[in-house]
Amino acid sequence: MTGILGHPGPSAAECSAIHKRWIAERNRRTEDPGYREEWYYEQCGSCRFWLPLSGELGSDYGACANQASPFDGRVRFEHDGCEAFQEAGAWSTPEDHDAHRRWMMYLRTLDSMDEDGLTLLRAALAEEPDREMALAVILRALEVVGGSERQEWIELARPGEDREHAEARVRDLDILAGGPTGVPDEWSNWTQRRIAATSSDLAMLDLLAQAGRTRSIRRMAAERRQAMGHRPGTGNNR
Repeated sequence: MTGILGHPGPSAAECSAIHKRWIAERNRRTEDPGYREEWYYEQCGSCRFWLPLSGELGSDYGACANQASPFDGRVRFEHDGCEAFQEAGAWSTPEDHDAHRRWMMYLRTLDSMDEDGLTLLRAALAEEPDREMALAVILRALEVVGGSERQEWIELARPGEDREHAEARVRDLDILAGGPTGVPDEWSNWTQRRIAATSSDLAMLDLLAQAGRTRSIRRMAAERRQAMGHRPGTGNNR
């Protein structure tokens, strides 16, 4: 039941009881009338911090590993979600063990920033059969490699929509690096979400709280603005 040799795990009846307990703890319920359209694209199962459980429960549940989430370290339903969502580019399930192992290997290699390792990683991504996974790794790489290295990562993306997505991400990163200016409507949803989740500029958070493209972004900015305003030394700069 657990997928671990010699460890029987909970019985089918116990799994059913666990499921009923955990499903009641959802943060977002797709059946609720107030469920937001954008949340369909921001579910736990497609978050890069989602770690699916093994065995029967892993088909529906995983652990959150995002320190920015209020659910960090807690088991969540795959169709739940929160404001700290970060796209993975693929839906991770315990049935796809080989893919999960490759995904973890790719992330470890990227996090190491070892030059030889990154060379091997690019070669592996060129042959990666799961193009959604490859794109997710490429998008993450674009955030951490130097600007002069980004083009070779962009070219790893499949020509067409995937490559356009990678090129758009570089434009977003350039906006963030240069300090966003103008009005929120000129920025992508990804850029707006990133600013709303990480900015310490109270005026910028005020702007996104009022003019963010989606209700999710506006709420995220407003909540961060409120939290920043109550931190010692931040004051109420407007």
